[in-house]
Amino acid sequence: MRYLRDQTDGSATLDTVAEHIAAKENDIEIKQLTSSQRKRVYIGLYQCHLPKMDELGVIEYDQSRGTIELQDISQIEPFLEGLSTDPRTESTRSAVPVYVASAVGIVVTGGVLDVGPLAMAPAAAWTMLSIVALFGVAIHQYR
Repeated sequence: MRYLRDQTDGSATLDTVAEHIAAKENDIEIKQLTSSQRKRVYIGLYQCHLPKMDELGVIEYDQSRGTIELQDISQIEPFLEGLSTDPRTESTRSAVPVYVASAVGIVVTGGVLDVGPLAMAPAAAWTMLSIVALFGVAIHQYR
């Protein structure tokens, strides 16, 4: 949607959009894309994403011509502005809760299975640690 919004007339072809997205996803220039990188994005757009966005009225998608035209997105524009334009920043931010949950899960499992020094803590302590970690992850995601 950003790509279409940045075009002068708010329209583009499926091929152009697929190339743009594939290049962004792979962090390379369009001329460096392989055919499989293009094809993967093209198929996802063609079969799933574009028909769904057309159905929701976000775009006008002519599947037979391969043309896409941006419609009125004023209601969802604030969500586009809030998203990171750097995919590395966005993935790092969303990965933090996964790392926290994984670490807590490993430690709690070790404690429940009485592994080494973790066996000294009572089951209630592991329950509390799990609850606190879940709330922490939820709060992180909410912000």
